[in-house]
Amino acid sequence: MQQPLLTQLDQSKERMSGGEPHLTRPPLIRSEVGWFTPPLLESESSGMASQVILSRWVLPELASPIEFSSSGADGAHMLLCSRKPARGEWQFGGKPFYSGSASADSLWIKEPFQEARAIYYEGFTSFRVYLPQALLAECYEAAYGRPPNAELVLSKTKRVDCPTLKHLVRMLVDVDDNGGPAGPLFIDGISLAIASRLLALDSKRAQLNCSGKEPSALLRWRLNRSIEYIEANLLKPIYLVELSNAVGLSRMHFAAQFRAATGYTPNRYILGRKIAHAQTLLRNPSMSVVNVALALGFSTQAHFTFVFKSIVGYPPAYWRKHFS
Repeated sequence: MQQPLLTQLDQSKERMSGGEPHLTRPPLIRSEVGWFTPPLLESESSGMASQVILSRWVLPELASPIEFSSSGADGAHMLLCSRKPARGEWQFGGKPFYSGSASADSLWIKEPFQEARAIYYEGFTSFRVYLPQALLAECYEAAYGRPPNAELVLSKTKRVDCPTLKHLVRMLVDVDDNGGPAGPLFIDGISLAIASRLLALDSKRAQLNCSGKEPSALLRWRLNRSIEYIEANLLKPIYLVELSNAVGLSRMHFAAQFRAATGYTPNRYILGRKIAHAQTLLRNPSMSVVNVALALGFSTQAHFTFVFKSIVGYPPAYWRKHFS
């Protein structure tokens, strides 16, 4: 069912031209400099203010306890996934919150604009997801048809027990620093899903998205333009905001309508196009499998082989030998 659609869309030969040169992207997962302080995002393109920020915070093994504090000036909701057990004491909003051992892979959420303080008794590694107010406002407007009339506070600081949120954050923890071949687009999609889930879990907005209406498909001109943009930038990282801006939609509306029109998420469609291009490159005997993988933005040959086999049904070396 999938290959005919990809073949049909592959017939689009037009390319977008006259655009600005594509900028070199920084790593999508960054090292955190200040405790509970999101790394700064450069203004790489319009819409970056609504980009999720992913970071790692690593505290090496300690000879003695160490204390950290944060003013809480940032308006982002933060999801924190512990990567190894650690003993400590934590305070939020000037009040004791937790004292003891934080287990590995536990997930916590910190509300925005809240002062924080902690004492660590041993080394600690965590993965952090910062959801800016602009991202949550975008999801809110997509759900309600109007922007929020105040800053959103969707959760108090607490341990997260929602299986869906845990699964979504785990998907981000497992990506490499560049997010894999469809990195920015994949991370955009997961971050929108996290923000939407937080909105749905907010007790004051329990009726979110209860209409049950199926999203409409992209208009033909929008579908054509988005495909042209993908084809013109196939070997480069693509942000969901770039695709949505190209057709004049919000990211949430674009992703839903693209899937309604094609049967694929934007991330899955781009992976399919990359693998179709990989098949062309594999027909060139002078290119090794690893060089094909690197040319298409895969960080390792193993990852490329996994994606290729999941789409084509065979590993790339086997496909080259028997079908190219």
